[in-house]
Amino acid sequence: MYGTKIPSLVNDSNSDFRPLKTQQGSRITSVQESLLQECEKDIIWYRDNFFGKNHANFLGGETPVGPVALSIIKDGNSYKILYRTKQGCERLGIGAEHVRVQWYRKLLGLGPTLNNVVKAVSGNIPIDMLKLCKNPNIPNELLAMEERQVIKSYKIGVAYLRGNQCTESEMFSNQYENASEDYKQFLNFLGETIELKGWKGYRAGLDVNEGQTGTYSVYTKWQGYEIMFHVGTHLPYKVGDTQQLERKRHIGNDIVIIIFQDKGTKPFDLSTITSHQNHIIAVIQPHNDHQYKFSICTRNGVPPFNPPIPEPAIMNKDSISRDFFLHKLVNGERASYKAPGFASKLSRTRAVLLMDIIGRYTAKK
Repeated sequence: MYGTKIPSLVNDSNSDFRPLKTQQGSRITSVQESLLQECEKDIIWYRDNFFGKNHANFLGGETPVGPVALSIIKDGNSYKILYRTKQGCERLGIGAEHVRVQWYRKLLGLGPTLNNVVKAVSGNIPIDMLKLCKNPNIPNELLAMEERQVIKSYKIGVAYLRGNQCTESEMFSNQYENASEDYKQFLNFLGETIELKGWKGYRAGLDVNEGQTGTYSVYTKWQGYEIMFHVGTHLPYKVGDTQQLERKRHIGNDIVIIIFQDKGTKPFDLSTITSHQNHIIAVIQPHNDHQYKFSICTRNGVPPFNPPIPEPAIMNKDSISRDFFLHKLVNGERASYKAPGFASKLSRTRAVLLMDIIGRYTAKK
């Protein structure tokens, strides 16, 4: 079986998507790496090394790199710096012996100025344009700003293709009542079916009061994250609407979508994807009674992300494979944030958050 080449599940001609390559020797495994986002690592580093300790914070709104917030602390014989810009954070450090101390400060038994420490770490930090801010609320404000950017919930679209279907419009046209048992089993593989009315968890924009977005959905808690699946066959179907706009409104706004194909379905035509929001397309099909074959496709501009896909791309219908699959999809969404379409939006949002703090704590009284 593993010596047999798996037929392609997608047709990427004339599309902005490309199937990720498989890797010989890779295996389907449960999560074996930290799932912390970079901003979470920055929060932990700040809490462990700065928060509640005597340290300095510098703010500046008009620099060549935009708004800046910099924290610096002396830790034994070294200095640590957390440098925040609209692009994210940098964790920096330098040994005290590598920082120049002016002769008169040496004469007085003083160490280097903080400005000199920062300049010794990097000549690219505009420290001379920053203002030392001694307000005791600043550490809490900076932590809160970073915590606002931590993503703890994900929404993932799920679409269904029956035999001989291969386009986006066809995947929005199917109804649950006419779906195969394989498809229904796959929904159970992803998560639990929940009733939307009165739902108290993460709802991903679904109506939990009036039933405007259907009666049920599929949801799971995974590795501390909430995932709500926008299931096409569970969203309202409107007779006569060839585009099924209610379904497209949700799935078309998902960064990650899963397309389940019945056995023998033609390769999905990636060029029929019309939404610019969709960046990761996972196409999956039953391989046999106990396994799925799959292909993960990324929009141009999405950088590589783990875990690697084995050759052949086949996984079992078990908890380890489910872990692998969700891990790949969540990391795919995170990688998509670095694609051109998202990176600029995220940096603008971060700039606004930084400027809010800078404006409130450096404004002249």
